[in-house]
Amino acid sequence: MIVLGISVYSHYHGLSFFYESGSVGYIMTPSSLSVFIGLALLLVSIFGFFGSLKLSTCMVNVYACILMAVFIIKLVVVILAFTMDSGRILHYINVPVWGYNDPEIQQEMDILQSTLGCCGSNSFMDYMGMEFTNNQTTVQATLVIDGELVTLTLPEVCCFSSAAGQCDKVAGIGCKDALVNALVQNSTVIGVLGVSVMFINLLGIIFALLLARCIRKLKSARALITWKIKEKIIMEREAEDAYNKEAGQVYIDHQASSTA
Repeated sequence: MIVLGISVYSHYHGLSFFYESGSVGYIMTPSSLSVFIGLALLLVSIFGFFGSLKLSTCMVNVYACILMAVFIIKLVVVILAFTMDSGRILHYINVPVWGYNDPEIQQEMDILQSTLGCCGSNSFMDYMGMEFTNNQTTVQATLVIDGELVTLTLPEVCCFSSAAGQCDKVAGIGCKDALVNALVQNSTVIGVLGVSVMFINLLGIIFALLLARCIRKLKSARALITWKIKEKIIMEREAEDAYNKEAGQVYIDHQASSTA
């Protein structure tokens, strides 16, 4: 999960512009959350490794309990993935059209708009009245809005086909809706991957409990052997003491008395 989180961060860090979480802002993104969970699982695995290395039943049982807690968390995530609500997702997505003049935001938004075939945050109307710089590639689009013929200046990526700076077909869907549709369509894949990880986690719990049971049996067998050895030593000492006591006694034969 650490490698997955780093890979997602390196490839899709730009999409953090479009992810917004009410109280945590841009800090808690899916990639950083994946890295955090991966580090936590790594520490838990090290804890379980030392428990098995030291043959500690307590540590292995605690390791199994932690895995159970992680299993429950993953179960909740999988349920949320299968029951993903588009309206709730919209609350966490923000497409910063207002920052399009920022070169970094412009680059990421152009990639998003060209990849998903969308325009603007809610629609191409978000670009109405926006002033573009000379370095930005734009096209003119003549559209009918509320019964009136309106000419808009739009980024070139918002246009499916253009000629001589005139756009023939504009992307009609906003990028927020396009992102939500992509997430909902991929929610099944996320759920299936989550179930696979949960199955591996469940195997870890079962093996941890079996390991704790084997360690407990091994310790009981060792304790029994130690007790038998000590008992044997005690019995041998008692037998030796009894033999030495018998060997140290002096026996006097009583002669029969003679009669005159």
